[in-house]
Amino acid sequence: MKSSNIGGQAVLEGIMMKHKDTYSVAVRKPDGEIIVQKDEYHSIVGKWKKLTMIPFIRGIFNFIDSMVLGIKTLTYSASFYEEEEQEKFTEAETLKKEKQEKWLMGGTVAFSVVAAVAIFMVLPYVLSSFLKPLIPSYHIRTVIEGFVRIGIFIMYVLLISRMEDIQRTFMYHGAEHKCINCIEHGLPLTVENVRI
Repeated sequence: MKSSNIGGQAVLEGIMMKHKDTYSVAVRKPDGEIIVQKDEYHSIVGKWKKLTMIPFIRGIFNFIDSMVLGIKTLTYSASFYEEEEQEKFTEAETLKKEKQEKWLMGGTVAFSVVAAVAIFMVLPYVLSSFLKPLIPSYHIRTVIEGFVRIGIFIMYVLLISRMEDIQRTFMYHGAEHKCINCIEHGLPLTVENVRI
């Protein structure tokens, strides 16, 4: 089995798959019809592709690219599930609404990154620092900090997995992995082969 270099993520009622600069999104609409959109995504590094070859630096750009494409495809999939009876807007009002949504999405991403750093990095460090008087060994405190991080992450996943929408998204995430597994085993991408 060889690596396909295909990645992806679950979106609302569907999946996104990406290979090099090409990606596609398949979304099941409320009426059951499956819509597939294929497009190209160009990295934020633009013509400076060499930046994606430098260890550590490439991770930053890959993370940002993943966030941008992920939010773009999530927004696309969510557009099929917005209320059907929307008000009619003029072109100026539509542009203003799109601009507001873009700022809101940017704010959401910024808040999410700050919250993730605070919950998964800062909080475990602060909690383990309270142990300094009891446990003088830095190495032992670091191990405890790691277990605290793992515990917080497991609690987070358990809590969000109770939400119905998240359970459905986890199912699509599993489907994305099964599709990649099918491709990497050299099988045609059919429903029967993916179910194996």
